[in-house]
Amino acid sequence: MYGRERNLIVEALLFCLSLLYGVLVRARLSLYRLGLFRTLRLPVRVISVGNITLGGTGKTPTVIHLAEVFRGGGKRPAVVSRGYGRRNEGEIAVVTDGSGARLGPDEAGDEPAMIASCCAGVPVVVGSDRWRAGLLAIDRFHPDVVILDDGFQHVRLHRDLNIVLVDGADPFGNGRLFPAGILREPLGQLGRADVVLITRASAAADLASLKEQISRYTAADILTSNVVPRDLVNLATGAAFPLEGLRGSAVIAAAGIGRPGSFRSLLESLGAEVRDLKAFPDHHRYGPPDLEELRRLATDRGAGMIVTTEKDAVKLAGTTRDDLWMLRIRLEVVEKERWERVLWGP
Repeated sequence: MYGRERNLIVEALLFCLSLLYGVLVRARLSLYRLGLFRTLRLPVRVISVGNITLGGTGKTPTVIHLAEVFRGGGKRPAVVSRGYGRRNEGEIAVVTDGSGARLGPDEAGDEPAMIASCCAGVPVVVGSDRWRAGLLAIDRFHPDVVILDDGFQHVRLHRDLNIVLVDGADPFGNGRLFPAGILREPLGQLGRADVVLITRASAAADLASLKEQISRYTAADILTSNVVPRDLVNLATGAAFPLEGLRGSAVIAAAGIGRPGSFRSLLESLGAEVRDLKAFPDHHRYGPPDLEELRRLATDRGAGMIVTTEKDAVKLAGTTRDDLWMLRIRLEVVEKERWERVLWGP
């Protein structure tokens, strides 16, 4: 799917399946475009954050960043998400009302739980029907802007600003549709975007060429961003420490995210000596056997720290392990003034 391994028989099978998938995707979009499927509106401004590929492109840090920007500008944002991987995905649930009470990741999904923990004062609502979830958020919390998490493919809900994220380090994999590749939609659908935000732009092999490639499919603004580490947090005590604590330290990286290799690279860029990376499936639910495996791995590799992501950390709350740490990050947009003009609109 990422274009790094070849098996002609498997590749041929996946390519045939991708053709069928592409027909279904195009047919669905055509039905909406022709008005045979209805697009529903919410009575407030809706900003969608999504992508055109499978795997992590930085949607959650971007949603958190948007919530902070709008809160700082005097707006009342609310976040609406599907809540992938939670129990009872069909139900609509309030993850937080913004005042501190929160559902855990089992009931909310790990990404909404992370958003709720990072965005004080911002209501978060989950539901597979994002329109109904948005109506509930508006009825209860009266936001003036709804941030739609992972909403690019959810065309049933009208959005006023369509933000599409593209990973600078691995933009489109091998360029094929799922399951032969990582594309969720044909690249031509980038034309629906109002702005394309390249994440991990500093890791792009050729940023100018990537921008040129994207511009073939869309007239949208193309901006760039990077993930910037903030600090280290000990999960047992909640105490935060400067990033200098990683420099020269032997660590085990633990990540259940779309692209765990990017987490290892980030730790190494901060001077950590990553003795091993334990990659769990995306949205992995941790249990005691996982923590025991990490402890053994740290002992075997001579590592004094186990460092994980914010998304994983919400599923490890309550641990008493003093060797388990979380790396906190934030999104930083390079073209800050242009970005804010786009966000605030006319």
